[in-house]
Amino acid sequence: MPVASLPSPYLTGDFGEEALAFAKLLKKNGFRIWQVLPLNPLGYGNSPYQCYSSKALDELYVSPQKLYDEGLIEHLPPKQKSRRIRYQEAKALKRSLLQEAFQHFQSDEAYERFAAESWVQEYAIFVTFKEASEMKCWTEWKKELKDFPLTRSPEVIAPYLEEVRYHIFAQYILYKQFRELKKELEEMDIRILGDLPFYVGIDSDDVYYNREQFLLNEDGSAKWIAGVPPDYFSKTGQRWGNPIYDWEKMREDGYRFWFERLEYSASLYDILRVDHFRAFDTYWKIDAREETAVNGEWVENSGRDFFAKLFAKYPEMHIIAEDLGDIRPEVNELRDEFSLPGMKVMEFDFFGGSRPLQIAYTGTHDNETLRSWLRDLPPAEKKKVRKFIRKRYPRETLYNGILQYTLDLKSDLVILPVTDILGEKQRINFPGTIGSPNWEYKLSERKGLEKKLHKLQRRLQRSRR
Repeated sequence: MPVASLPSPYLTGDFGEEALAFAKLLKKNGFRIWQVLPLNPLGYGNSPYQCYSSKALDELYVSPQKLYDEGLIEHLPPKQKSRRIRYQEAKALKRSLLQEAFQHFQSDEAYERFAAESWVQEYAIFVTFKEASEMKCWTEWKKELKDFPLTRSPEVIAPYLEEVRYHIFAQYILYKQFRELKKELEEMDIRILGDLPFYVGIDSDDVYYNREQFLLNEDGSAKWIAGVPPDYFSKTGQRWGNPIYDWEKMREDGYRFWFERLEYSASLYDILRVDHFRAFDTYWKIDAREETAVNGEWVENSGRDFFAKLFAKYPEMHIIAEDLGDIRPEVNELRDEFSLPGMKVMEFDFFGGSRPLQIAYTGTHDNETLRSWLRDLPPAEKKKVRKFIRKRYPRETLYNGILQYTLDLKSDLVILPVTDILGEKQRINFPGTIGSPNWEYKLSERKGLEKKLHKLQRRLQRSRR
């Protein structure tokens, strides 16, 4: 359930009362894990996989109610109903509220400790420069701003100090609200499963401050980019546009950049799902001049060395490997060597077996919803699925039978997308496409979900989950 998709009178879900109400619903009905999409500042196409930072949080998630309760804003804004997430309006609203709160805020010791963290200062400077540059990618900024990570010149920052302080404040409030929510979830024994994208966006503070970790041209633009060749989702492949890592450099410095990302994400979430796990074994390398992902090459990576060193340093880190797609056997061998749970998605592998060290999904944010998948199945395939389910659950409808069968698998965990719990047709994302309606899915109210979760509670008990 994406946080942004929660019901809200303020255009987008946030870290406030609706998030807590959702968690209480999970607890009441027997669920123990809430999987979310990345919460970082949204970049191109509002995609949570093209963010301006892998550590900062997006201002979208600030709770107006919490700002009001703390006395940081004088009035709550008028409530607005929306059937979809309206990003531009939501960003403008949240920014105006945070700017008002900034004027009323009094610094304290907790704030000073947070503000002193290097990543906080670096992000605040980056996003300040970005806004001063009409939101252009950092590769297009004027020279003194573009070269700041090399010079660290106080004179360059001096004209922007108030804006930098605002962004530090905004991150402090966002993290404060998130930590408060996380603590309440911990008291309910609800764990958060967070999503860590394999790649970072070129237009991010990650690349801006760590250029030596990527294969870039002299002007900072990507020389090689990431994606996947033609597959189930696209005949021309998926050209993501993210810069490729300089893995030779990363091995030399002990994977510092990656380990810092993982360590920080593990401090936020209880469990991490690492997206595009197969790239630790082999990754698709595309010349940035190519318009599609058709032309590229598979490059072998040093996954064994990476994970051996990672778990030597962080033995308690909980990682799920997103091992989907057309992968070679070595990917599974890497996953199993380090006892990483993989994923089983019913829409891709309905008749395949299941195993304990695995997380089963009816579908993910990149799939059709279960309702649409069933609708679009070829008649012969649908007949086969129906026969399979009827044999096991003769009294169930086909849809409910699939839900029950998924819960009855041997997999250690089962994750059900909120769209499949509700039986909806509206999906969250269409891979290989950019812009509306991607990432705009939003619940209008909680009542329907509450009824569905109550019915699912009996299924959880039946499957002994």
